Amino acid sequence: LQRVYYPTSIEDIGPVPLVVISHGNGHHYTWYDYLGTHLASHGYVVMTHTNNTVPGIETCSTTTLTNTDYFLMNTDTAGDGVLDGNIDSSRIVWIGHSRGGEGVVRAYDRIVDEGYYTVMYSPEDIVLISSIAPTLFYDVETSDPHDKAYHLFAGAADGDVTGGVEYPSVQYLRMVSAAESTTQTTYFQGVGHNEFNCCGFADATGPDLIGRDATQVASRSYYLALIHAYTQGHTAMMSFIKRRADVF
Repeated sequence: LQRVYYPTSIEDIGPVPLVVISHGNGHHYTWYDYLGTHLASHGYVVMTHTNNTVPGIETCSTTTLTNTDYFLMNTDTAGDGVLDGNIDSSRIVWIGHSRGGEGVVRAYDRIVDEGYYTVMYSPEDIVLISSIAPTLFYDVETSDPHDKAYHLFAGAADGDVTGGVEYPSVQYLRMVSAAESTTQTTYFQGVGHNEFNCCGFADATGPDLIGRDATQVASRSYYLALIHAYTQGHTAMMSFIKRRADVF
C-alpha cells in the first residue's frame, strides 16, 4: 500500500523531485502526514509505503526498492493521472525511520555492491539518503551509504534506538562514519523515537522533553531545507543545517 502527496499545481510546475518514506517496525505508512503534506506544499511529490520490517533489514530494503520502482511505473494512474510526466526520477530522496532508516541505506548498498536491478531509476538518481533514528543490525559494510550524501536525524531522549553503546544494533553513528560523501547529523535534545511519527508509543526518556508537536515543526523545517539543498541546488539552504537555530 502507498500514500501519495503532491502539489495541487503540479501540472504547472512539474517535473518535480520524488521523496520516498519507509517506516519502521511497528509503525505505519500513514504516520508521516506532517512531512508529506509539508513537502508537497513546497513542490515535491512524496510517497509513503507499507514496509516489510518484521523479517528484518533485507526485506525492508527490498520493500523500498520495489515500491520506488512500482510507483514510477504507475504514475499514469496515481493522482488521477496528474503525476504522469511530472515526476523527475533523476532526483529521488529516500527517508527511512528506525528499521526503515537502515533499510534505505541497505537498499542503496544492494544496488551498488550487489547489482540489484532497478527498472525505473539508477544509483545516480538517488540524490540523498536520510535515516531517522536508524537501527544497525548489519555491519557498515552491508548497510553502507557509500558515496551518496547521507543525513542522520536522531533524538537524544530516544528510549528505543538510543545511539548508545549497549547494543551494536542501536549504534547508528557508525553509519555516519562509514559514509564516503557529504554527511549531516541533526540531533534533537528532548526528543524520543516516535515523536518523528504521529502515533507510535511514547518512549522518550529524560528531562526537558519537547513533545511530538514541537519535534515535527522542527523536523519538517530541517527536512525542507535539506531536500531543497540536495534536489534543487539551493546551497544557501545548508545554512539551516550548519548553523545553530539561535544564531539564525
